[in-house]
Amino acid sequence: MAYITTVVLDDFTLQADCLEFMFANLADRLDEEKLSDLKEAVYAREDTASTFIDEGLAVPHGRIRGLDEDIIMLGISRCGIDWPEPDRKAHIVVLVGVDRTRVSAYLSILQKIIKWKRATKIDFDNFDALELENSLKEFFK
Repeated sequence: MAYITTVVLDDFTLQADCLEFMFANLADRLDEEKLSDLKEAVYAREDTASTFIDEGLAVPHGRIRGLDEDIIMLGISRCGIDWPEPDRKAHIVVLVGVDRTRVSAYLSILQKIIKWKRATKIDFDNFDALELENSLKEFFK
């Protein structure tokens, strides 16, 4: 089963600030070592290639050892976050963490996120974060 939660990212315009806020929101869910490992994996992936997909969607992700449940954190930004450049604005940031051994689940999660984004119409001036979270959860049932 996946842990799915939502955060609003309206106070952030920079990728690093956004990610740090998202990681801080996982501090009560993951022990310090796993959180550190996830940060390292996500930043290593971003250094290799940007996780900005298209149409305002970024999916920073990492696989680590010993993760008991999949982590999916939906972040929503009205103004958009530079990912990492100003010409790539992420309005939806989905942070994903999966155990290193669950490669097929990892790929399945990424595919479901893309399908969810394509199927979901989001009005960034007037959205309900809980409603978006629930619609994402529906894709993972």
